[in-house]
Amino acid sequence: MQHGTLARPLKSIQPPSKTRKDKKSDNAINPEFKSNDVPGVARGTPGDLRTDRQALVSGVLNIPDEILRQVFAFVVFDEDGNHNSTDLFRLCSVSRPWRRAAIEHCLLWIKPLPIIILRPHETRIRNLTLHLRLYLDRSGTLPISFDLTILARVWRKGTVNAMITGMVQALVDHCHRWDKVRLCLPLSFYNDDLSSIRGRIPLLSELKIDTNLHGDERPPDDASEFYVGCFADAPLLCKVDYDVRYAFQGAAIQPSVAVHFDLPWSQLVKLKSDAPGNTSYHKTLESLPTELRELEIYAQIITKLPTEVQRTLPKLEKLVLRALQISGDILNHLGTLTLPSLKHLELRGFSTTPELFDKVLALIRRSQCSLEHLCLYAATGSASSFSKILALSLDITELYLCAPKADNLEALLLDPLSPDPVLPNLKILTILDNGMDDVTVDAAVLNKVAKSRTEGLGKRAAHGMVQALEEVNLLCNDPEMLQRQISSFELANTGNPEYSRRVPTSFEKLAVKASVTFFAAFGPLRQSGVTCLVLKKQVKVNKLLTDLEHVNLEGEDSRILQ
Repeated sequence: MQHGTLARPLKSIQPPSKTRKDKKSDNAINPEFKSNDVPGVARGTPGDLRTDRQALVSGVLNIPDEILRQVFAFVVFDEDGNHNSTDLFRLCSVSRPWRRAAIEHCLLWIKPLPIIILRPHETRIRNLTLHLRLYLDRSGTLPISFDLTILARVWRKGTVNAMITGMVQALVDHCHRWDKVRLCLPLSFYNDDLSSIRGRIPLLSELKIDTNLHGDERPPDDASEFYVGCFADAPLLCKVDYDVRYAFQGAAIQPSVAVHFDLPWSQLVKLKSDAPGNTSYHKTLESLPTELRELEIYAQIITKLPTEVQRTLPKLEKLVLRALQISGDILNHLGTLTLPSLKHLELRGFSTTPELFDKVLALIRRSQCSLEHLCLYAATGSASSFSKILALSLDITELYLCAPKADNLEALLLDPLSPDPVLPNLKILTILDNGMDDVTVDAAVLNKVAKSRTEGLGKRAAHGMVQALEEVNLLCNDPEMLQRQISSFELANTGNPEYSRRVPTSFEKLAVKASVTFFAAFGPLRQSGVTCLVLKKQVKVNKLLTDLEHVNLEGEDSRILQ
């Protein structure tokens, strides 16, 4: 808003006239005080204070609507654009002028409260529908953003389906105004209740789709594939994030239905996809998206990637590929890509082939990119290629290595006197020890790396020549392995040469045994009602509890129990 536009209404605000009493009353409390030493609010008589209050209230109540609406917008929306409906309704309760100003300001009503239906409660669904229609009416013709969650079990029960359908239809009637949308619905909704939005969502810019842990039944025709096409014609859609791992019952354990989305792939700027039989990566590359900046693909298996046609994605800054295995198919595909703007590269799986470092090194050289975040499975591969990757990536601030061998860890040692220090900007180092491939993180080498990037920096860090390491994260899939690694790291830090021959204590063994037993008997994959009826398990658990009760924690590391 222009300064002159605000200045004129502000000048029109005139407080009511007031008279001051004799100034000698200013110092009536203590004659030693000078008038200038007394705060302005404390000066004068009660009559003066009442007059000041009336002037203040009059000024607030007479603020022009255009200024008031700007103030309301700052109150209702935070700096990230999040909407606070509680504050909005409080503003509407202050006075009639404020209520009128808030209701007439359509911008305040473009984000309804998240609609979350977890149980088939008719009253709650009715109130949510009224609340939604209120926002839809008061937002006028402006773009709207909303969050809609309907648990699949509520829909399957069928007692409130008519009410839910009416609510969804209210949103569909305004689909031409959809802007940023998050949907967590049974997949059947998209083809049965949202099919009519295709070609009628001209303003949709961001879409996030999620599914419940307890998903739908299998498709009615027992098909092995499921297609969603209602978002195909969205001319402004540029950010998509969908996770349909749990779309169908049992899919988390054994995915048997491939879910495919039809999207305007060529215009996407950000894509994050996690789905059984994920084909989004293939479709994205085939469309040659020149504006694509972030691409994250999660799948159990990524196969049949193109390995012959060379492709350049000029603006891609983030590439994440996560699968059970970073296969040779994926690595050969990397050889066809040129990514000059790449800053974030993540290739994560439980295993890979020895050519990983060679392929990544070739990608960096071909693209001439400068990485800032790198995540690699490092149990196998050429140490020479790994060192060359580090030498070409001086801007890396975050490094994530899975199961790195000792020689790869040693490549991270920082010599503060070297004219070309290794990763001089590294802030965060994360090591995952997954206990596979017979690779165990060498605690002594990791300790040397940490010290070389903290205590060993000397004045170079103080002068900003080298960044001091801020975090070292050690992750383990096995809690027993994690405790052993922590103990080994602490012993290595003390310089004890016996750390490598250390074996778990009886206390550590007992803690691990108890953890495994309790999880197996009462974990989330068990039915507690059935477990309680098994006498054998009760006896076993009771014995473990008795053993734990008799442990003397004096001299033991109690953190193991955590």
